[in-house]
Amino acid sequence: MAVKEMRYENGRLSGLFIPIEDIEELKGDLKGDSQFLSYLDEILFKQQESESALQQPLPNGLSLQQTNERTAEVITNLHREAFSKGIPMYYRDARATPPKEFIRANPDGSEDLVSLDLSTADYTLIKQLVPKGKGSWAFVVADR
Repeated sequence: MAVKEMRYENGRLSGLFIPIEDIEELKGDLKGDSQFLSYLDEILFKQQESESALQQPLPNGLSLQQTNERTAEVITNLHREAFSKGIPMYYRDARATPPKEFIRANPDGSEDLVSLDLSTADYTLIKQLVPKGKGSWAFVVADR
Protein backbone atom coordinates (compact mmCIF):
# COMPACT_ATOMS: atom_id res chain seq x y z
CA MET A 1 0.00 0.00 0.00
CA ALA A 2 1.36 3.42 -1.00
CA VAL A 3 0.61 5.58 2.04
CA LYS A 4 2.20 9.02 1.90
CA GLU A 5 2.88 11.15 4.95
CA MET A 6 1.94 14.82 4.78
CA ARG A 7 3.85 17.18 7.05
CA TYR A 8 3.67 20.79 8.12
CA GLU A 9 6.59 23.07 7.28
CA ASN A 10 8.05 22.39 10.74
CA GLY A 11 8.13 18.64 9.98
CA ARG A 12 5.26 17.64 12.25
CA LEU A 13 2.94 15.00 10.79
CA SER A 14 -0.31 16.57 9.58
CA GLY A 15 -1.98 13.57 7.94
CA LEU A 16 -1.75 10.56 5.70
CA PHE A 17 -2.64 10.20 2.04
CA ILE A 18 -3.96 6.82 0.91
CA PRO A 19 -4.60 6.46 -2.82
CA ILE A 20 -8.20 5.45 -3.52
CA GLU A 21 -6.89 2.35 -5.31
CA ASP A 22 -5.34 1.12 -2.03
CA ILE A 23 -8.42 1.52 0.16
CA GLU A 24 -9.80 -1.93 -0.70
CA GLU A 25 -6.56 -3.47 0.57
CA LEU A 26 -6.80 -1.42 3.77
CA LYS A 27 -10.41 -2.51 4.32
CA GLY A 28 -9.31 -6.16 4.51
CA ASP A 29 -7.20 -5.38 7.58
CA LEU A 30 -10.01 -3.72 9.57
CA LYS A 31 -12.60 -5.19 11.95
CA GLY A 32 -15.96 -5.72 10.25
CA ASP A 33 -17.85 -3.50 12.69
CA SER A 34 -15.38 -0.60 12.91
CA GLN A 35 -16.46 2.98 12.26
CA PHE A 36 -13.42 3.49 10.06
CA LEU A 37 -14.46 0.57 7.84
CA SER A 38 -17.94 2.09 7.50
CA TYR A 39 -16.35 5.42 6.59
CA LEU A 40 -14.16 3.79 3.93
CA ASP A 41 -17.17 1.96 2.48
CA GLU A 42 -19.01 5.28 2.25
CA ILE A 43 -16.05 6.94 0.51
CA LEU A 44 -15.77 4.12 -2.02
CA PHE A 45 -19.52 4.19 -2.69
CA LYS A 46 -19.46 7.96 -3.28
CA GLN A 47 -16.42 7.55 -5.55
CA GLN A 48 -18.24 4.94 -7.65
CA GLU A 49 -21.34 7.15 -7.83
CA SER A 50 -19.21 10.11 -8.87
CA GLU A 51 -17.39 8.14 -11.57
CA SER A 52 -20.70 6.77 -12.82
CA ALA A 53 -22.22 10.27 -12.95
CA LEU A 54 -19.27 11.53 -14.99
CA GLN A 55 -20.02 8.89 -17.64
CA GLN A 56 -23.79 9.50 -17.86
CA PRO A 57 -24.79 10.97 -21.22
CA LEU A 58 -26.08 14.53 -21.21
CA PRO A 59 -28.60 15.95 -23.71
CA ASN A 60 -25.67 17.03 -25.91
CA GLY A 61 -24.77 13.33 -26.36
CA LEU A 62 -21.51 13.67 -24.42
CA SER A 63 -20.73 12.50 -20.90
CA LEU A 64 -20.28 15.06 -18.14
CA GLN A 65 -16.56 14.32 -18.17
CA GLN A 66 -16.35 14.87 -21.95
CA THR A 67 -18.39 18.08 -21.64
CA ASN A 68 -16.08 19.35 -18.86
CA GLU A 69 -12.99 18.55 -20.95
CA ARG A 70 -14.39 20.35 -23.99
CA THR A 71 -15.42 23.33 -21.88
CA ALA A 72 -11.90 23.58 -20.43
CA GLU A 73 -10.47 23.41 -23.94
CA VAL A 74 -12.78 26.20 -25.16
CA ILE A 75 -11.91 28.42 -22.18
CA THR A 76 -8.19 27.80 -22.69
CA ASN A 77 -8.50 28.69 -26.38
CA LEU A 78 -10.40 31.89 -25.51
CA HIS A 79 -7.59 32.90 -23.15
CA ARG A 80 -4.95 32.00 -25.73
CA GLU A 81 -6.69 34.11 -28.41
CA ALA A 82 -7.22 37.09 -26.08
CA PHE A 83 -3.63 36.99 -24.83
CA SER A 84 -2.29 36.80 -28.39
CA LYS A 85 -4.10 40.10 -29.05
CA GLY A 86 -2.82 41.68 -25.81
CA ILE A 87 -6.23 41.49 -24.12
CA PRO A 88 -6.43 40.50 -20.44
CA MET A 89 -9.09 38.06 -19.19
CA TYR A 90 -11.07 38.47 -15.97
CA TYR A 91 -12.34 35.88 -13.54
CA ARG A 92 -13.11 35.49 -9.87
CA ASP A 93 -11.74 33.07 -7.31
CA ALA A 94 -11.30 33.08 -3.52
CA ARG A 95 -8.82 35.97 -3.74
CA ALA A 96 -11.49 38.37 -5.04
CA THR A 97 -14.39 39.66 -2.98
CA PRO A 98 -17.72 39.80 -4.86
CA PRO A 99 -19.29 41.76 -6.40
CA LYS A 100 -16.68 44.34 -7.44
CA GLU A 101 -13.32 42.55 -7.24
CA PHE A 102 -11.92 40.34 -10.00
CA ILE A 103 -8.67 38.66 -10.93
CA ARG A 104 -7.16 40.06 -14.11
CA ALA A 105 -5.12 37.46 -15.99
CA ASN A 106 -2.66 39.45 -18.09
CA PRO A 107 -1.16 38.44 -21.45
CA ASP A 108 2.33 38.24 -19.84
CA GLY A 109 1.15 35.53 -17.40
CA SER A 110 0.88 37.85 -14.39
CA GLU A 111 -2.28 38.38 -12.32
CA ASP A 112 -3.71 41.44 -10.63
CA LEU A 113 -6.52 42.01 -8.17
CA VAL A 114 -8.74 44.70 -9.66
CA SER A 115 -11.94 46.49 -8.72
CA LEU A 116 -14.73 47.15 -11.21
CA ASP A 117 -16.55 50.47 -11.07
CA LEU A 118 -20.02 49.44 -12.22
CA SER A 119 -21.04 52.99 -13.17
CA THR A 120 -18.13 53.51 -15.58
CA ALA A 121 -17.14 49.88 -16.35
CA ASP A 122 -13.54 50.85 -15.49
CA TYR A 123 -11.13 48.60 -13.61
CA THR A 124 -8.83 49.94 -10.90
CA LEU A 125 -5.69 48.05 -9.88
CA ILE A 126 -5.77 47.06 -6.21
CA LYS A 127 -2.53 45.05 -6.19
CA GLN A 128 -0.42 42.68 -8.23
CA LEU A 129 -1.03 39.10 -7.10
CA VAL A 130 1.63 37.18 -9.03
CA PRO A 131 4.46 38.31 -11.32
CA LYS A 132 4.95 37.71 -15.02
CA GLY A 133 4.76 34.05 -16.00
CA LYS A 134 3.48 32.85 -12.60
CA GLY A 135 -0.31 33.23 -12.93
CA SER A 136 -2.93 30.50 -13.24
CA TRP A 137 -3.14 31.10 -16.99
CA ALA A 138 0.61 31.46 -17.60
CA PHE A 139 0.66 28.00 -19.26
CA VAL A 140 -1.39 29.52 -22.09
CA VAL A 141 1.26 32.20 -22.61
CA ALA A 142 4.00 29.54 -22.63
CA ASP A 143 2.09 27.55 -25.28
CA ARG A 144 2.19 30.44 -27.77
